[in-house]
Amino acid sequence: MTSVLALYRNHDALMNMSSNQQPTLILRRLSVDEYVLPKIHTKKIKRVNSERKPFSVNPFPKLGTGHGVYVFENQYFRYEGEWVKGKKHGFGKLLLKDGTYYEGQFNQGEITGTGFKFFSETKCKYKGQFLKGEMHGRGIMEFPDSSEYEGNFVHNRKNGYGVMRTPLTQYDGGYQGNMRHGEGRMVYAPMRYDKTSNGDRYEGYWVADKRHGPGVLHCADGSIFDGNFDNDEFHGHGLYRHISGVIYDGMWLKGFPAKMASKLHIVVENTPMVIRQGTPFTITVQCLNDENDVVGDEGREIQITAGFKYYQPSKGSALFDMIEDVEDKPIDTPFGYQVVHYPLTNQEQENDGPSEEDEEQELSQSQTQLDLKEDEDENQNNKEEEIKEGEDGEKLAENEKQDDEKEDGVDNSGGGVEEPDEIPNNTTTETESVPLPPPVPNCRSEEGVCVWNEVYLAPAPPMYRPFVAMEEAENDKKSSSRGKPAINKDDRRSSIGNIDRRGSVNKGVVRHNTCSSISPVDKMRRQKEKALEEKYAKTGEYVLMVHDVTNPPFLGRTIEPAFLLLKLKRPEAKKRAKKEGKKWDTSQHIRRSMVATEGLED
Repeated sequence: MTSVLALYRNHDALMNMSSNQQPTLILRRLSVDEYVLPKIHTKKIKRVNSERKPFSVNPFPKLGTGHGVYVFENQYFRYEGEWVKGKKHGFGKLLLKDGTYYEGQFNQGEITGTGFKFFSETKCKYKGQFLKGEMHGRGIMEFPDSSEYEGNFVHNRKNGYGVMRTPLTQYDGGYQGNMRHGEGRMVYAPMRYDKTSNGDRYEGYWVADKRHGPGVLHCADGSIFDGNFDNDEFHGHGLYRHISGVIYDGMWLKGFPAKMASKLHIVVENTPMVIRQGTPFTITVQCLNDENDVVGDEGREIQITAGFKYYQPSKGSALFDMIEDVEDKPIDTPFGYQVVHYPLTNQEQENDGPSEEDEEQELSQSQTQLDLKEDEDENQNNKEEEIKEGEDGEKLAENEKQDDEKEDGVDNSGGGVEEPDEIPNNTTTETESVPLPPPVPNCRSEEGVCVWNEVYLAPAPPMYRPFVAMEEAENDKKSSSRGKPAINKDDRRSSIGNIDRRGSVNKGVVRHNTCSSISPVDKMRRQKEKALEEKYAKTGEYVLMVHDVTNPPFLGRTIEPAFLLLKLKRPEAKKRAKKEGKKWDTSQHIRRSMVATEGLED
């Protein structure tokens, strides 16, 4: 097939030929394919990758090796430093347009080696080892809040051993993925006003930035926990020595002991507990949980006190006018009334109870009868007294008249002047200062139990308010039952100066007696009562109170107190020992009778 180019080349030759020589030209139409030029195959030329561009600040040295400055085509990066064969190699500085820059070693175009990097977004500074543009190896990272980390990095993250210092803490130990992991030691800064640090120190294991596993926590207040942690809490077995003195060694659940004491219990056989004047008693207290199991913690500080029923003085009374501010606030009890503190002591007291040497048998019998009367209902006694006085009104009026005369020192009954009930040596009008006995010291629990031995109810302090208020109430009640007007306020005020140290209105005021004569036994009994009240507590009902005063409270919790009723009675009467006489010998008596009879017969 003749191509189109061949036709054009032979055109001139054809024209020079004669007509005779010219061949007959047969024209034919060419196909479309014959008009297409053949494809020209060219060899691809590989361009050498080079960071050098026509707009470089400084041209590269010969063969691309040496020092040069280059701004990348996107104008975001700028490099100034050493080159080797067209690549960054050696020492140089790479500056980013946002302000971040690196200055240090390069290797074959990569940031590898030792260098310094500044992060414009976080203002952090890193100095250390790099690998392919990442922080990798040993280095120091400085944070804008003056915190600093010095340790190992792996792929831009803290990993391995390192030391992290902040304004509030310092940690040295293991890291994994930028978090504390493995064995480490954390020291917290001293207590701050904003409570962001507490001064504790922890040595142990960490998992995911939290204390997890065995460790020892030294608290700033001196408390120490040695045991297992879980998610930053005490969990598992551990020994905790609290600054208050409490020691707990056992299992823990989410920060608290598995058995946590929640209440106190007074061990007693019968309630109310009956005690005697001058006779010591023993108190045992247990620390129980909600399941009433004894919690075996050590060193919990327990306080034991006593209280007496609080009488609210009526407005306008002498006690109300004298006491403007009540220092001792009443305490609520589960018995339906409030109490105020009454002195309780473990100081040994002399027992002046009835005995053969200083008492007669009649006094012992009268005391026994008086104890029985104390157990009877007071309201019933008052009703019987009112009925008896109403039936014999004339006799009551006569007795009252005799009592008034006795107050003036005259006895018209023929018995002479009646001796006062008070002991002559104690008729002073001024209250003597008597020191109070020392209180019962607090007790530290041992295996959850506290025991107090040789405990006494001490004599009442001078002007003990409940006794004064109770005495006033009793006087008003007696006056109203006799039909006499109650003592007015002025008389009460004038009698305050004569109130003895036991709080009773006795000194300077002679009691009104309902009978014209007093038997020797009653007089002896009254003298004995006054002697007992001077040395011992007044008979009646008291409340024993037990409180948890551990300071500071163990784990921030104070357990519930316990209360117990105490019924104080007079000392038990000692039975007089009977003197053993000569035994009656019947056989000897018969023998003597027979001898006497024989003598008469003879």
